[in-house]
Amino acid sequence: MPNDYKDYHVIASASGILHSNRAGDRHVEIPRDLPGIVIFIHGVNDPGAGYETVEAGLNQGINERLSRSDLNKGVYGGRYKAVQAKRKTKLKQKDAEVLYDPDMYLYQRSETPGVTRSGFIPFYWGYRAASDEIAKVNDAGIVKSTVADANGNLMTRGQYQDKKGNRLDAHFAKPGGFFANATNNIPDMYGAGFRADWAARQVTEHAAAGNYTYAADGPERRYFILAAHRLASLIATIREIKPTAVAESHGLNPKHETITVIGHSQGTIITLLAQAILVQQGKRCIDSFIMVDTPYSLYDTDTCSQTARAKLKTLVDIVNEITKAPYTIPELAELLVDHEKHGGRSGAGWSPKQGKRLDKSGKNWITFDERDNRGKVYLYFCPEDTVVGLKDVRGIGTFGVPDTVPGDVTDENRKPPAMPAMEALKGKRFFQRMWTRMERDSHGDGKFKRVPVGAAPARVPVRTQYERLKPGPEAGRSMGGSAAAQAKNALLQANFTRDDMRLINGEELKPPCEPELYGGEVLRGGPRPGHADVAGEVAPDDVSQSVALGNQYASFQWITVATGFGAADVEKHKRAFNEQAGDDINNQAHNWRSTVDPRSSHYRIEREETPNEARERMARDPAARDENNYHSAVLAHTENHRWVTAMDVAIGQAITMDDPVWRDLLIRMADWKLDPRAERELRENTNFGRLSPETQKLLKACAVYYQKGIFPNGTLVPMDLPPLVTSELKQTVRKELDQQLQERAAAEARQYQQNVDWSQFSNMRW
Repeated sequence: MPNDYKDYHVIASASGILHSNRAGDRHVEIPRDLPGIVIFIHGVNDPGAGYETVEAGLNQGINERLSRSDLNKGVYGGRYKAVQAKRKTKLKQKDAEVLYDPDMYLYQRSETPGVTRSGFIPFYWGYRAASDEIAKVNDAGIVKSTVADANGNLMTRGQYQDKKGNRLDAHFAKPGGFFANATNNIPDMYGAGFRADWAARQVTEHAAAGNYTYAADGPERRYFILAAHRLASLIATIREIKPTAVAESHGLNPKHETITVIGHSQGTIITLLAQAILVQQGKRCIDSFIMVDTPYSLYDTDTCSQTARAKLKTLVDIVNEITKAPYTIPELAELLVDHEKHGGRSGAGWSPKQGKRLDKSGKNWITFDERDNRGKVYLYFCPEDTVVGLKDVRGIGTFGVPDTVPGDVTDENRKPPAMPAMEALKGKRFFQRMWTRMERDSHGDGKFKRVPVGAAPARVPVRTQYERLKPGPEAGRSMGGSAAAQAKNALLQANFTRDDMRLINGEELKPPCEPELYGGEVLRGGPRPGHADVAGEVAPDDVSQSVALGNQYASFQWITVATGFGAADVEKHKRAFNEQAGDDINNQAHNWRSTVDPRSSHYRIEREETPNEARERMARDPAARDENNYHSAVLAHTENHRWVTAMDVAIGQAITMDDPVWRDLLIRMADWKLDPRAERELRENTNFGRLSPETQKLLKACAVYYQKGIFPNGTLVPMDLPPLVTSELKQTVRKELDQQLQERAAAEARQYQQNVDWSQFSNMRW
């Protein structure tokens, strides 16, 4: 059969001078094959801020693990940074669209030909408001602003909102959805959104939690389900690509692709659901799953509808599906440099049994045990994570998985027996690693050091005799700060118990890793000799700055514009200022006020700082910093991924990512931000037509969702739980639902009685 040029793709190219009797050939280096695919999925309220750090550390670690040096990360925010460098000049319209859209561009990944070499796929997801959910001039909801764009969409300090006041980006979207809409289990993702009680409303309306926190009623959580179906579709697509005749003749078959998913926060729960969807479809799960800072809970929490038993059973069942039959194709021996199929996936210092790498000093060689991580689940938990350590969350991303968890208390059983948790999971290739900021005197010599990650498996206390029982620090940088920290902990945080033990059974690492948990801090936190542990401070990125600007209750600085005696003409000054500022709403001020001294009739007119003035200030103002909650502490430093994550990912093959056309398509599939340009580039990929009809339909529906807010139909995104997920409502929730049904029935009966004309029955005979 003749070869068709379409069966081939360009993997490398070079140029040279064409002349006779040349001295030598122009050699073209063939890129080394990739050893596996790593998909990273972020959590709520996250545009993918940690992706660059993770990819950089991961590639460095895999290089060292496999005795190679070519793996290199992509470029993040390249276009955004280029425009930002022009900020002091007058921006063209296209540049302004980039600069004022950090949710889209700040963490957007691109690849540099000849430089980027990576099996990393960043998976982005989020919520897009429907047209009737967006605050408009004639339908504002609770939004107070009267400033609108040309289409009547209201804006607060240049930012869109939904009718509940939640800030939306330039596309009426929210990467990762709103923070308050997060869940600690799978079934709640299928339900209604967060409902703010009186306390939450007071915190929001008084900005008590700061400018960056807004907890209002949330939309339906179905966008979580869409993300899970997209992830399942991506995983299935990778393995269902039909190889060309040439590829198949060389033993290259994508059905053997090795896939690891690293999930952070809510992304871990979406990944669990994606595996249940794959099982329902009769398809293979991922090879390895690394859960980082997961809010998934095995406890009974107040705002959760599910029993602890159901949550535990679901986790155990899904873990079992991932780990019960580790996939063994390709064999690790195929990666050896002397194997005909190795393709450069490893170097001379690696074997399936062991490898060698330089230590941190770069001077000494260390031999480590190699292992096949296919069919494994890892939990990375941080006991100082104050986000999933909240009482209403109580996630295993803070508390780890104990040997047993309490049973569900009911009217019939007030003292239920404990349920096996780690006791059930440890035999199913489920491993946990503890990343703590606590420093301990492990050798009894009075020297307190960081607790290493990757020490020999052992039972380890999460809190020792002298350590605090709350996740968050009990000290601040002042007496007032300490009092505030203690009050916040008492009100919001769940407790550890003294000498609470965890089986830390993640494989021993050589060398163990001293965790770096202060990455990204402007003012470093942590314990110091003679001082208590304090939280560090982080500066807001450009997305967080926009979130603050879009919070109608946020506090910003006021600038005096005019003073005088008599009547204060605020509108005159406002009109003059904004006319001089030009058309850019980010240079205008729309919040103005005046004060008058009744004794002297002296007035003062003030304006709120403009959005661009606020951005410039927040970038350098210590008062604009936020306390680090350590929810992303594991992600925020490359060394953690170099020494630990890179050793826990599965290796094998990634031939779809070796193909530049397929790699481009898969990376585009993983990004939900399908604006018209992104959708066009997706469809123009020459392999788009080779996707299954179902996958093409889903991608087209996702583009409609992102551009117009129309959610995909139930055929593409079913809203029924897959069988692997156990749903069991708590007794208190069942009682509330029963009471609501009774009240609704009584109200309907009263309505019927009030509307019936009983006179027409007066002559009836019975």
